[in-house]
Formats: sequence, C-alpha cells, structure tokens
Amino acid sequence: MKDATYWAEQIATKQISPEELLDLTVAKVQKLNPDLNAVVEMDVDLAKNYLKTKPQTNGLFEGVPVALKMLGQNITGMGATASSRLLAGMVATEDDNFGKAIKAAGFIPLAKTNSPEFGFKNITDSALYGDTRNAWNHDYYPGGSSGGAASVVASGMFPLATGGDGGGSLRIPASWSGLIGLKPTRGRTPKGPDGWRGWQGAAVDFGLTVSVRDTARLLAALQVNQEENPFGEHKLLSEAALLQIGDPKQKLRIGFSTETSVKGIAISVDAIAAVRKTAEFLATQGHEVEEVAYPFDATALIETYYQMNAAETAAMYEGMAKFGPIDDTKLELMTRTLIAYGKNVSAADYIASLNDWDQTTVLFQEKIYAQYDVFLTPTTAQTAIPIAAEKHAAQTLQQMEHIGEYDYREQKQIIWDMFYPSLAYSPYPFVINLTGQTAISLPVHLAANQLPLGVMVCAPKGGEITLLELAHELESHGMFEALATQLW
Repeated sequence: MKDATYWAEQIATKQISPEELLDLTVAKVQKLNPDLNAVVEMDVDLAKNYLKTKPQTNGLFEGVPVALKMLGQNITGMGATASSRLLAGMVATEDDNFGKAIKAAGFIPLAKTNSPEFGFKNITDSALYGDTRNAWNHDYYPGGSSGGAASVVASGMFPLATGGDGGGSLRIPASWSGLIGLKPTRGRTPKGPDGWRGWQGAAVDFGLTVSVRDTARLLAALQVNQEENPFGEHKLLSEAALLQIGDPKQKLRIGFSTETSVKGIAISVDAIAAVRKTAEFLATQGHEVEEVAYPFDATALIETYYQMNAAETAAMYEGMAKFGPIDDTKLELMTRTLIAYGKNVSAADYIASLNDWDQTTVLFQEKIYAQYDVFLTPTTAQTAIPIAAEKHAAQTLQQMEHIGEYDYREQKQIIWDMFYPSLAYSPYPFVINLTGQTAISLPVHLAANQLPLGVMVCAPKGGEITLLELAHELESHGMFEALATQLW
C-alpha cells in the first residue's frame, strides 16, 4: 500500500486502471473492516457508475478511491446520517461544495466512515453504527470525530480519507492513529451550500494522510476562494509551492511548550518526550528553538466553546423540528444534554464567547507569533482512549439525564463535567479552531504502550506552507517514528 499520490501516478502512467484500483480497495475494505468498523457504507455500484460517466477532470488524484466522513461531506446517493439514529437512512440528494471539490480533484467516492453523533466527541462510538477500533490496537478508539477516517487510512484500506475538524477532530485521530492531520486556516476549504456559519468558522473540512506530499497536494486541490463564505481565506496559497514541498527555505524561530493548556490537566511523560525530541531535532537542523510558557490558561476559553457548541446544537434541533416532531429517544444522551443547555445560552453570552475567541487570537499573536514563526506542543496529552474506559461518572450521567431540572449555572457545570474526561486527553487542539489558525499533527512518537502519539505544530492564518515544509523536514529525516504505514 502506497500513498494516494503514488496511485494517481500509477493510473496516469497506465500501470493500473481506476477500475482495478477500485476493486483492490473494495477487497481491502471487505477484509479489514469487519475488525475495525470504520467504513459504515460502501457503494461499489455507485462508484463504478461514476467512473463510467465522470468527466475527465485532470485532478491531482485522478481515479483514486476515497472514503468521506459520514458527517457533512455530501455525495449524491450516499448516506447523510451524521451518524445519528434520528437520521438513519437519510441519503444526500446533491453534492455539497466539499463533495464537488473532492470529485474535481479526481477522486472516486466509494465509502462513508464512522463518526460520533454530530461529531461532538474525540472518540468514535456512534449508537447508530457502533464503536470504531484503532488499527494499532483494537482495544482502543482511533480518536474522533474523524475516527472512521483515521482507521481506514491507518489500516491501509484507503491511502487517504477526508474528515472534518471542529475542535481537533482531524488532529486527535492523527495523533492516536499514526497519521498526518492538517487543520487548514479557517475558511481555506469549501463550505456550503448550507451551514456557512456552522460552529462559527471553527469547523474545517480536510483529510488524513500518510505522507506530507499527499497533504500538500490535497490542500492544493481543495483550497478555494469563496466570496460567499463569511470566514473565507481569500489569499490562495501558491499551487506550485504546494506541489513542490521541500524542507524550509530558511531557518525558523520555533517556540515550544509542554505545559498544559487547561489548568489541572496532566500531560503524560510520552507527550512531553514527543515534543522534546522534536524540538531537539529541529535545533540540530539549525532552527532557533526556545522553550516557552503556554500563553494562557484555556479553561475559560473551553467554556465559551461549549456554549457555542450547545447553542448551535439547539439551533440545529429547532431547525429540524420545523419539518415535524422529533423523536428525542433517537438522540444520544450527550446530544440531548447539549440541546437543553443550548436553549438557555443567551444571545449576550453567545456574542461574548465569540469576542473571547477574537481576543485569544490577539493574545496568541502578541505572546507567540510576535516572536516565533511556529509553535510546537503535544497534539494530545495521552495516547488513545481504551474502548472499555468509563466515559462519564455515574453522577454526571444522572445529571445529564435530568439536565432540564437544573438552572443555567448548574447546567454549565454539568456540561463541563460531561466533557472533562475527554478534555483531559486532548486539551490542546480546540484552541486553534477558535482562533482560526492552522496546525498539523505529526506522528513522531511511539509510546511505551506501543500506541502512536503526535506533536502539533501551529502557525498563524495562512501559514500552511511553513507547516508543510517543517513536516517535510521531519519526514525526510526519518522522524515519523509512529507513521501508520509500518502496520501495512
């Protein structure tokens, strides 16, 4: 199994036909997926019919099969359930703009991958589809919410899969599954035609890969200038630069931190080791590397994220209710809890949350990017969450079941308690979504428990090429110790 660029080149030089590669991919899914439960829909007939009728796009990934996330990312005729029992059986009637871009890049949509209901978790445990398992060790989750995408790539079913990142949902599974996970600058990749303001720009669609060149080429294929997108990134990156990514052209100023971003959360010895060995290597390459304090305590910021998320979920619920009564029993407990809390989030609190995000962007600029080109931290504080782990304390579950009986202040605490066990595993990535920056998780470390662990390199908006060049330097010098290709 090679990366997606390899297969695109094989097709271009007629070493293999798209039909043959499709059949090879289907066989891999049929063999590997029963143990992983990563692919929740595969429509071979739809893919073959598309191959027969598709226009010649001359895309960068012409003829390569791809799996898309079962959350947004709509392709006509494929499932659009958001991994929720409430929407079971729903099928997309049109391509959304991301789906159109995937087709324009030359990909052949073949499958949909598992995610938690509506993407709220850093694990993948949909009540509709079941648990998705980590390709490194089936007793663990691959991460979330793009966990299915991570599992299909880490196992070798697909060389590349798409996912979304609204609070770390690409970078967390990249860290826990030994993959490369780029979160592009806010507004860099296609949105719409619905949900232009979904999660207020925090959520970005992209993909998980096993090579830096695939990541760069995918960004070249998907970046877009959408005038109608209120969060649009209007300065496109150089396609030539993306297609010829090499090591950094100049030495960089790199700040790194192993301090916790949320007060009270412990960072594992392995996560600290991953950052330190990466920083030490970069110093040997001539970069100016300096240890710094994490620029702020993100406790209050994560509370604003929960407020936004809950309010957006309540708005989604009210939108669906316009089309008829909703059977709440088909919604998972976390979703119901968010809806109840979200209905009580005031407009003033919601606006204050967004203002806090903007002030955090200023803070990052003043404390980090005024001195450094990039900022290096752990991606996650720990390796992957065991499937058997307790997700919530019994008292918290009881309070979630009766969330409507509490006042707003009490509900806020219940939401905090609901998310805290997962936050303790991944306290870093969400900050980058709220500030709109770009960041990449790189598979540099195999922990003592033989599970992968990534480091996260962050850059200001528009800094993707800097991140990719630094990633290339690490990749080309053999620093991707936990890259999933070793599983193949």
